[in-house]
Amino acid sequence: MRAGDYNDRLPILPSILFGAFFTLAVAWMLGNICLHRLPVPWTIALAVGAAVESNIVFLLLVSGVGNRVSFGLLGAVCLAAFWWVGRGAARLTDPAKARADRVSIRLAAAALACYGALYLINALAPELEPDARAYHLGLTSEYVRLGGFPSRVGFYEMLPQGFEMLFVPAFAFGRHSAARLVHCAFLLATVPLMLRIGRRLELPGGVVLAAAVLYFCAPMTGITGTSAYTDAGGVFFTLATFYLLLVWRDTRDVRYLALAGITAGFCYAIKFPGGLVVVLAVVFVVAGERGIRARQLALLIGPALAVAAPWILRDLIMTGNPVAPLFNRFFPNPYFHPSMDRNLEAALGSWWGVPPWRVPYELVIGGTFAGTMGPVFFALPLGLLALRKRAGRLCWMVAALLALPWFWNTGARFLMPALPFLAMALALAMAIALPRQALWACVAVQAVACWPQIFGLYHREYTWRLERIPWRAALRIQPEQDYLSSVLPAYHVARLLQDNTKPGERIFSLISVPTAYTDREVLEFWHSAQADQLLDTLRVAVAPNDPLFDVKADWTPHAMWGLRIRMPQASPVEWQIHEIKLFSGDYPVPGSPQWELQAWPNVWELPLAFDENRATRWRTWEPIRAGMYVEADFDRAQALSGAVVTSPTAYYPLPFEFYGRERDGWHLLTSRPVVTQRPLGDVRMAATRAIRGAGFRYILAYNSDEGNGVLGAAMVGHEAEWGLEKTADLGPMVLFRIK
Repeated sequence: MRAGDYNDRLPILPSILFGAFFTLAVAWMLGNICLHRLPVPWTIALAVGAAVESNIVFLLLVSGVGNRVSFGLLGAVCLAAFWWVGRGAARLTDPAKARADRVSIRLAAAALACYGALYLINALAPELEPDARAYHLGLTSEYVRLGGFPSRVGFYEMLPQGFEMLFVPAFAFGRHSAARLVHCAFLLATVPLMLRIGRRLELPGGVVLAAAVLYFCAPMTGITGTSAYTDAGGVFFTLATFYLLLVWRDTRDVRYLALAGITAGFCYAIKFPGGLVVVLAVVFVVAGERGIRARQLALLIGPALAVAAPWILRDLIMTGNPVAPLFNRFFPNPYFHPSMDRNLEAALGSWWGVPPWRVPYELVIGGTFAGTMGPVFFALPLGLLALRKRAGRLCWMVAALLALPWFWNTGARFLMPALPFLAMALALAMAIALPRQALWACVAVQAVACWPQIFGLYHREYTWRLERIPWRAALRIQPEQDYLSSVLPAYHVARLLQDNTKPGERIFSLISVPTAYTDREVLEFWHSAQADQLLDTLRVAVAPNDPLFDVKADWTPHAMWGLRIRMPQASPVEWQIHEIKLFSGDYPVPGSPQWELQAWPNVWELPLAFDENRATRWRTWEPIRAGMYVEADFDRAQALSGAVVTSPTAYYPLPFEFYGRERDGWHLLTSRPVVTQRPLGDVRMAATRAIRGAGFRYILAYNSDEGNGVLGAAMVGHEAEWGLEKTADLGPMVLFRIK
């Protein structure tokens, strides 16, 4: 196979449509099979079936048989079972509502049809959006290629991927665009689901239609729902849970609690913040009926845990952390550093310098938070009038609670679960305070102002949204590769790797890579503890004049069975150790694989302090706490007279304690080491040797004067000193091969 063949196997339009249709049809049939005796709308059958299909695909991938054959057999079994049980679930009749007038229906239908066509065209086009091309479809592509999960542990690999499991069979038959269509289908299905919720809340028909249009036309709804993201799918399953809880409230049929548990649990399987839906469902049930029985709560919580369990157990088995890659300080593990939690909290929770009074503007049309709601949501304060109605109070309460994750991750799309409820509250308030014509004038403003070409007229700066109507690319009149080459510069990075490396060769990347368009294994610089450590090694190598301190301790020579170095005081800095050398007189004592190394914290990386490579170092990756230590327990008694700890940490300075383990336990050897300073020296060759020793043959770097580009700039023109050779370049991006 030629290097570029992976990107040349492009799907044709029928295979794209088949991949999406097959996945959705299996979900719908599974839902009808499971619920054939229970009256539910087709949207609920789709939701329940999708959750079941996701778990089946998960099991196929765990078994290593996630391929077209197994997916085809799944479809055949579902078709036979669906045929056997008849037409499936009975249709649930919702309470009667005030029917919308003909003009309102026509206006809503026109807006929904125009935006539906826009969304389908964009969903059919090749994938462009950052997270989708980097990991949603990057991982999906790898799962399809391998037929199972890789053994690799990384940040995105450990996140819940319930919705990506629906992408897998679609991708197997129709690749990237088929997965996008699956997500878009759940966006489209959100509209009839909102209408049913409106009936259950006894909202006027025109109000529900208006709310559906306000949500459907929002720019962040369009951009996420037409990409292989999962946010629009999360909204659909959140609404499905709310609808089922309303049905339970009205009928007291506990079977609907079990279904609500399935859809709520799948919200967690889609994304961590979806766990809030499970909590809110429990609160709704407890608050909705006095004297609630444990059996009823079990019917809700049990299915929720069953649907979420595969991802919790997978994280626990692979990392020891049931919520990996988060909360690593509470669940220490060798795969993610505690610093990842702090870095994510600082980055994702940032308001990017936006003052509080300007936040609403940025969320509505400004775009600083990567997405906008549309100009009509400036009227949300008017929506407080909806508090006069019971339905309005419920919508506001649910919206406020679902918006809580935004304060942890300020991306606008993390407000999407709350947006339909905000839209219903706003539409209800407008219906109370304004004439019907004014309500639909506001809806028309939203529909017109959010259209891609119109949005650009009043918002000159770039805002994350749909920008084009790529119908030629969608229909494959313009070849996929040509379209990607013309509009997606990152696509050329994938081609660079594909054309200049061999299958099976691994790349350590200092930049983001669209892994959905390459079959090479790429480790980005922040995705795991290993990535942190390799990046740290390169950063050490570009600072040869940084001071190092040799912390030398001497004591009366005697036999001991272990050595411990301890920090007795807390400090706001990290503890870092490049090397630990032990001495017997004037002679160094070589390390042994039989030694047992212990440390608190980060015992897993302590071998870096004994590898005789100054470019690598052991770090705590968190500020020093009193009592932190490193320790080597010997396989036999060693006659030691001293030790030298090479560390930059002594610069502050900090006290060090040296203990020896003798027959009767640990004894303090000295707490007064001698500290001398020296420069690090040239360790560039040692740094790349360490990266190659970790299994990476290439380094992808960016040549600039900021961020990781400084590392690339230090390599360009000095390849020999690093032990590298330049394989290819693409403007400032350079691919180096480690010799």
